[in-house]
Amino acid sequence: MTASAVREPGMAPGGSVLVDSVAEARLGLRAAAMVSPGSLGTGELAAAIGELAGLESAATALRLALSAEAQVRRVAEDPVHGGAATGTDAWLAGLLGATRESQAAGLRLGELLSSKYAATREAFAAGRIRVDQVRVIVNAAEQAPARATPEQLATAEELLVGKATGEGTRSGRAMNAKRLRQAARRMFDPVDRGLADEHEHAMLTREKHGADRETYLSLHDNGDGTWSGRFRIPELHGSLLDTVLGRLSSPRRLGRDRTGAPVVDETAAGVGESVSFPEIQGAALCELIEHLPTSGHGGSAAAVLVTLDLAALLDGVGAARLETGVRVTAGDARRLACEAGLVPVVLGGRSEPLDLGRERRLHSVAQRRALSLVHDSCAVAGCERPFSWCEIHHHRLAWSQGGRTDLGNGLPLCGHHHRRAHDPGWDLREHTSGERRFHRRRWERPAGGESACREERQRPECRDPR
Repeated sequence: MTASAVREPGMAPGGSVLVDSVAEARLGLRAAAMVSPGSLGTGELAAAIGELAGLESAATALRLALSAEAQVRRVAEDPVHGGAATGTDAWLAGLLGATRESQAAGLRLGELLSSKYAATREAFAAGRIRVDQVRVIVNAAEQAPARATPEQLATAEELLVGKATGEGTRSGRAMNAKRLRQAARRMFDPVDRGLADEHEHAMLTREKHGADRETYLSLHDNGDGTWSGRFRIPELHGSLLDTVLGRLSSPRRLGRDRTGAPVVDETAAGVGESVSFPEIQGAALCELIEHLPTSGHGGSAAAVLVTLDLAALLDGVGAARLETGVRVTAGDARRLACEAGLVPVVLGGRSEPLDLGRERRLHSVAQRRALSLVHDSCAVAGCERPFSWCEIHHHRLAWSQGGRTDLGNGLPLCGHHHRRAHDPGWDLREHTSGERRFHRRRWERPAGGESACREERQRPECRDPR
């Protein structure tokens, strides 16, 4: 099979090689598309998807680089090739059948990658990172403080690329764009802590102003006894709303008897019946609305964890962190502190909580807040249920066996994984990578066979031989 492409007279050898190579790649994809997906094994299916994602990234990187070159050459002004386009973005839009807005954004990204950010450009061209991750890295780097040296910026960029590929994370798992955006706010941490504070403050302030401009609410009476609506609100307020709705829609986490044992309300929506998550959230929102005050408003229920020096907070440079894990500007922290609980946290050199209040009833609110500084989600590898959904599990030694209710013995687990942690058929292990995973136990059969083992799994002869 040979590839053929349209070549113009006088095409340079390099251009001919590039066009031929791209044409061959297209033919390869056509041949791959002729293979029935149903004929692939599970491993082959996963490998093919991964390879295609890498190929898509490499192709996008090449297209953006070529677009940036077209901008440098001002191809849009060429009477033969430009077609009297009003700009490179308009020329690209006509060439690709896309919108001018989308091509303008891609053109800016291509220009920045061509002139800066070598580590990101190389990883993108190799297909190791995705375009949404690239946008996060470049956007964060563009907001670097003016006093950051080129060497500091390059080092911070390389570290962020490592997190995007997984090579720079403790678990070896790549960060998706959402998690990478959180890490990008502190990309200068390993380089200069003061620089990281300035950078985070600048990014949070810019994001806040952008979110304020994008905030809206639209309500519509459907005329059939229901209302519909859409809204867009800042991250801070979305996190607070999500936390409140989570508490209202999860009676299992809130309901406990006098001994602290969880109580499940069988009448609650979603318990013992087939109800979708949006329906449960809708019922929680209605309950929230019904309990809004009719005269005046009480103070905010937000608890602000101040994870920086108080002087820095008062100076206005720095960030605070809510119990939900969302980081906000120092200005927002001061505003919330007027009505919310301000909880100062003193951190050690390895971000170890050193100074926290204590309450004695299971793991206290203060202890939950301390654990939220270490974990932003369920501690089981691959589970992204947010920390606010989690219950604190006595993971080293069970409370019923004398385990202490302290930070060293606490681990946040979502409801599903907390049940598995108490299931004798599963063992929660911490790997050398720092990740925690469940493994099915292998039982030794006692006299009486498998049925006796199922009934007596807590006896020594039925326990995992390890």
